[in-house]
Amino acid sequence: MKKIVILSIVLSLSSISTAKAQSFLDKIDRAVDKVDRASNTADRASNTGRKLSSLFGKKNKKNTSKTNEIETMTIIRISNIDLTSLKKIDGIISGTSGVTDTDMKYNANESIITVMHTGSSEMLLENIQPKAKSIFTDKNVESFDEGSIEIKIK
Repeated sequence: MKKIVILSIVLSLSSISTAKAQSFLDKIDRAVDKVDRASNTADRASNTGRKLSSLFGKKNKKNTSKTNEIETMTIIRISNIDLTSLKKIDGIISGTSGVTDTDMKYNANESIITVMHTGSSEMLLENIQPKAKSIFTDKNVESFDEGSIEIKIK
């Protein structure tokens, strides 16, 4: 009889603690749900903000001062250059006035730097050369034309 009473007390206590644990888990679930709804609301607000900003458009501060100059693209092909020197040239080009963007692709045989800039390709080359004397000189320039410069490092 004692065993039955003790077992019934243990079972009733465990069922009470189970019920309390379940209510605790329900509270956690509700809190997680609130956080999830708040994040969804923030995502929707962000998307709305993006849509509104795309309607009004962004102003490019670099191009507002020189609206009459047209941005051109020049492809610089450099043969037989190591990666360190290519990175140095890319840094020099990026720091040159009139350059808005560069894109570098490395290959041991022929690497390519695509440059978006204002002015002519010849002016770009003239602006780069004084800063890159340690990497290439006039004798390394194979050819240049509007939109294309070819350099061969020996």
